[in-house]
Amino acid sequence: MARLIPRIDPSDISNPGERAVAAALVEQLPSDVVVYHSYPWLRPTRNDKSGRTLREGETDFVVVDPSAGVLFLEVKGGEIEYDHRNREWTRTVRRGSKPIKDPFEQVRRNQHVLVGKIVEASFRAEGHLPCPYGHAVVFPDCEFTGAAPPGADLELIFSASSLGQIGKRTRRVLAQCPCAGGEVRLDRQVMDTVQLGLSPAFQLLPVLFRKVEEQEAGLHRLTDEQLRILELLGDHPRAAIKGVAGSGKTILATAQAQRFARQGKAVLLVCYNRSLARALQHRVPDDLRPNITINTFHGICASFCDRAGVPFGPPSVGDQEFWETQAPDLLLQALDAVPERFDAVVVDEAQDFRSQWWLPLEMLNRDEDAGPLYVFYDPAQNLFAGADWSLPNLGIPYSLPTNCRNTRRIAETCSRVGNVRVPTRPEAPEGVDTLVEIVPDGSRRAKVARRYVAEWIIQGKLRPSQVAILSPFVQAKSSMALVTELCGKPICCDLQRWQEGEGVLLTTIRSFKGLEADAVVVTDVPDTSATDQFTATDLYVACSRAKHILVVLGTEPGLAQHVT
Repeated sequence: MARLIPRIDPSDISNPGERAVAAALVEQLPSDVVVYHSYPWLRPTRNDKSGRTLREGETDFVVVDPSAGVLFLEVKGGEIEYDHRNREWTRTVRRGSKPIKDPFEQVRRNQHVLVGKIVEASFRAEGHLPCPYGHAVVFPDCEFTGAAPPGADLELIFSASSLGQIGKRTRRVLAQCPCAGGEVRLDRQVMDTVQLGLSPAFQLLPVLFRKVEEQEAGLHRLTDEQLRILELLGDHPRAAIKGVAGSGKTILATAQAQRFARQGKAVLLVCYNRSLARALQHRVPDDLRPNITINTFHGICASFCDRAGVPFGPPSVGDQEFWETQAPDLLLQALDAVPERFDAVVVDEAQDFRSQWWLPLEMLNRDEDAGPLYVFYDPAQNLFAGADWSLPNLGIPYSLPTNCRNTRRIAETCSRVGNVRVPTRPEAPEGVDTLVEIVPDGSRRAKVARRYVAEWIIQGKLRPSQVAILSPFVQAKSSMALVTELCGKPICCDLQRWQEGEGVLLTTIRSFKGLEADAVVVTDVPDTSATDQFTATDLYVACSRAKHILVVLGTEPGLAQHVT
């Protein structure tokens, strides 16, 4: 039996004449024949007004027979009459007769259009269809007598009695048709190419940016729920809030600072990371900017020392002792000379604050002992303070156990990498699996990173400001050292330029701590169990920066077992 396209039972075809023809063709032709039923077409034509018009038509049947060629069939069911004097065709209906189009003119036009369509799509180089093709008209409810009408031939007319031999008749018609290609039989390649011309490959691909938008809406709803926590805390002037990665700590810290500011308080919002501080400054509404000071802890140290005339600066680059212990001591000296204080202090990234930093922070509060102080932290993201970290006495911490930033798949990756539980709510978007590739060669690793970014931006239509590449190293020491542009835009190592859409961000994992991007490539990642320079905490922080799409490019095979 031949294959009918669309794949329906011939008995389901509503038109009685076409139903009978379809059943006969499917039953009589062998399984390698493809029969297209009710094939629609559009053809652009020129006109004087708009310049271009689309003409539409429909071919009742197209028979693609690898042993014979391609035959186009027009079916005219019912009682059909032909007036040879006026060359008019009519169909008998309940109240008389109804004019119809010349079926032979119709099938010739359909043949011309569809052959052109197949050649244009599949045989443009040849300029012709490399197999026999022709046409015929089927009158499944009529017989005929006399000579063929003008433009027709008796061999091209199939009547009711022909249905029992329609398989043989189609091949007999094609045997009389010329073949520009010289071959009668269609080999597998030509058969496939003819079918591709009739049924071109057409795919609807989900666009990445729409998927991200859809997921983002779901995450936004979860974040709104987290904000209600501040309402639950109500009038508590001091609180510690502990949350897993992606639980909304930074959003809540910013919201609490704004809440204090709306009460008329002068607020200090302080964090560890300079990039995060710059990002937070953009999140504050203009009307609240006079009331909120945003800075890093060391930025506050430098600012107050400058106003107090206290020299501030490390004796050498990378002097950790200065930043960890001397800087807070210098801030204490400066506070003796500078009277400015804040009505409320909000701290984000508190897990990176060393124990000796809290005294000067408390003294920055106008009421050193009981002034408003909100502290947000995640012990699992402790990258800088190590064992020397602590919190002021703020009572039992309020817990944020649920991730509301990442998709469920990325949250699962964070759980595995950090060896911590990062639960998500049932209504959180599922997202896609984290992709892990082990690419030992640095130059090839850069190519892989560029490929993913190109897919996301060019095909997926993400904006450059939605994409970030993170590495343990600065660009000059990373696999991306020689990369100057991505998707036609320069690499951005500056957060503000990235946020303004000037290019894809390339930065270190630690510099991006506290920030986020819709799609992230984490590259140059070693096996966390084989080095002290890059720990599981670093990888945990890096992975949790990705909201919707995460790719990890490792340097050593051992990494894969820690991520997947």
